[in-house]
Amino acid sequence: MKRFIPFLFSLLCLPVFLKAQVTISVEPGTFTLTGNPSQTDVLVHINVTNTSNQVANIFWSRRMTNNPVNWLSWICDKNFCFDPSVNSCPTSKPNVINPGESFDVQVHLNPSNTEGTGDYEINLLDGDGNNLAQVTGQVVISSTTAVKDAADSRLTVYPNPTSDYFQVTETPGLKYIELFNIVGNKVRSYDAVPQKQYTVADLTDGIYLVRLMTSTGKVIKTIRLSKR
Repeated sequence: MKRFIPFLFSLLCLPVFLKAQVTISVEPGTFTLTGNPSQTDVLVHINVTNTSNQVANIFWSRRMTNNPVNWLSWICDKNFCFDPSVNSCPTSKPNVINPGESFDVQVHLNPSNTEGTGDYEINLLDGDGNNLAQVTGQVVISSTTAVKDAADSRLTVYPNPTSDYFQVTETPGLKYIELFNIVGNKVRSYDAVPQKQYTVADLTDGIYLVRLMTSTGKVIKTIRLSKR
């Protein structure tokens, strides 16, 4: 009987020991997002990596404070580009990442032609609601900030607006293109091919988000496309 009791105890405790803690790393842990009031999409990338040895369901929540009320901000994660009214990742749409895999959380801001500053906070959580990491940032929108005229600003889709198709300027490392509607649902995926015309003629008129990605899934840029 004495031998049976420790054995029974180990069986009862086994599920506790089997459930390992999900761990992640984030880069950067803090950020400064700067832009000009004339820009319509100022953004920063936050890379999230699953550093545990199990598949992880990652969720996020966000909060911006001390900012002009007419600023619009939204999040794009592995699955969707969300509407500015969405402040947390829906429980039905987790970011599923394998051990060692990474994905981007993009913080977008449209300053609506308004200068100002604001504070940003993003929390990354597991499926049980445990806070795995927190990223904090400061947003600074000023008319003294130069609008980038380097290769990144020349990277675009055209024609825009369009009625039939769009093309992408030559982009080193571009492998995949994903198209999202304004509520964040993916409506189309393309393999990137130089000089290719990507058809949108059958889509409903409206605003879409074109996500340009590398072969590893890293987001190069997200651009708004108007379909008329």
